[in-house]
Amino acid sequence: MTVDSGVEVPVAQSADVERKAEIVRALMEVANGADAVVAEVLGEFGVPASVAGTLWALAPGTEPPTMRDVAARLRCDASTVSLAADKLQSMGLIARRPHPTDGRKRTLVLTDRGHELWETLRTRLHASRLFAGLDAQEQDALLALLTKMRNPQRP
Repeated sequence: MTVDSGVEVPVAQSADVERKAEIVRALMEVANGADAVVAEVLGEFGVPASVAGTLWALAPGTEPPTMRDVAARLRCDASTVSLAADKLQSMGLIARRPHPTDGRKRTLVLTDRGHELWETLRTRLHASRLFAGLDAQEQDALLALLTKMRNPQRP
């Protein structure tokens, strides 16, 4: 079998290539649905969609990250996170706090208004049709698989 790039792919690998492409397509379609819900809520709070990634990295109940931690998680430059943090801070959604063990670093934490936004996001995502076809056990399995994909073990 020849792929558009002119590279020969053995027939046995072809099914694997097609399956992975279909997985990515499905992930993108689901992500687009989630993005629509998130964009609606962010709009209600007057928050630009450009800072959504930084906001997601500040999930309640997690250790407050540094801007460098957020940049690594989002696979972007620290200056991009700094600009997003400036916007979120000016909107009263986050605050910069001293790192608990390293005085040279600052962490990003949600303010009360930031927690309100997060709670609204959770409520809307729960009420959306995104998970309608999945029972609790299937949702747990999906989360486990996505977590495994996000943090692959290197041989």
